[in-house]
Amino acid sequence: MKLKEMVEALASELGIETPKLDQQKAYAVAINEKLSVTIRDLAPGFSFHSSAAPCLFKKREELFIYLMRANFLGQGTGGARIGLDGDEKVLTLSIGFPYEMNYQLFKESVEDFVNYVVYWRAEIAKFEQEN
Repeated sequence: MKLKEMVEALASELGIETPKLDQQKAYAVAINEKLSVTIRDLAPGFSFHSSAAPCLFKKREELFIYLMRANFLGQGTGGARIGLDGDEKVLTLSIGFPYEMNYQLFKESVEDFVNYVVYWRAEIAKFEQEN
């Protein structure tokens, strides 16, 4: 099954509008009004990318140390990586699957990734409140 077909099937299951391929040859799947996942074809495989939270300017070093621990061997991120966007204003979560997968595995991978995005949004907000 090709990426286009998988994205269409996923959108149908979620009851959302089917995303179109953008200029960067990626699909921006709007999971809800606050969360979108960009899906790219790696041929073979796929990558997922999403904004996790605004990057704090207070206690930034402490936050980065906390996030580096989560990134270590992918233990706190399910194999994904927490990083920064190009402007260093937004924390992002990204993961790559450099192999082909069937639709069921693709759907479960998207679900797991979204769960990690939601989790890290909450953790970063909690970190900000505590510090």
